[in-house]
Amino acid sequence: MAIPAFRISTRFHPIRLTAFMRNNVELSIEVENVSKEALWTECDVTIPEAISLAPDRALHRGRLRIGIVNPGEILTGKCKVYANASSYPDNYTLKLTAFGFGRDGAISSREDKNIDLRCEQLGR
Repeated sequence: MAIPAFRISTRFHPIRLTAFMRNNVELSIEVENVSKEALWTECDVTIPEAISLAPDRALHRGRLRIGIVNPGEILTGKCKVYANASSYPDNYTLKLTAFGFGRDGAISSREDKNIDLRCEQLGR
């Protein structure tokens, strides 16, 4: 098994969505370059249909351009995840696929990660 060129970690602020109303959380994606070369990094985000990456329409796939991460550095990219009137209480699984592009522009590393986002109803 190949040693990964980078590590991704995530966090939400606030830590949960509220069901059946318009609100949002900010998703932070940290990319740490553990390789010996600089990498251009991007991350694809795929979310369930009950939530969205846009405040005013249904958007379930997006790409976050994080930038050039030098060896030993950490860069953070952020995006918002929105709930609406049809967002029901549940644990939603978000799928992240991070790509690292080398100097030649080819994908030199990839990491897939699933993260859970809670959506809870007020007063329960």
